[in-house]
Amino acid sequence: MKVRDQMTRNIVTVSPQTSLGEARHLLEATHLRCLPVVTAGRLVGLLLQSDPRLVSARADTPVQEMMAPATVSIGPKARIEQAARLMLEHDIRGLPVVDQEGILLGVLTTTDLLAVMVKVPPVSIWY
Repeated sequence: MKVRDQMTRNIVTVSPQTSLGEARHLLEATHLRCLPVVTAGRLVGLLLQSDPRLVSARADTPVQEMMAPATVSIGPKARIEQAARLMLEHDIRGLPVVDQEGILLGVLTTTDLLAVMVKVPPVSIWY
């Protein structure tokens, strides 16, 4: 199975110029842990809900001052097992899916991976 077959396509994003106040509101309203930051569709960073600086930062601060670099991503044609390994290796719950130009196509989440487990016939571990 390929990443493109299981990724979440309808994702909420913000631009680097979005205010932190607006981004916080989106995080709360959508119950997301992370907001991809995009410019012209290209992934440029991630705003992480777990970043302790978000609590004390001013609401008018641009997201670009608080975003983390998007250092880990995967292509849509990669195998789902490869994505799972990356997520485990980097201890992340959402893996951005980008094309060759860095355009954000979706996100593969741990929930998406669990859905794969439900679809695939179980493997017996008993001998």
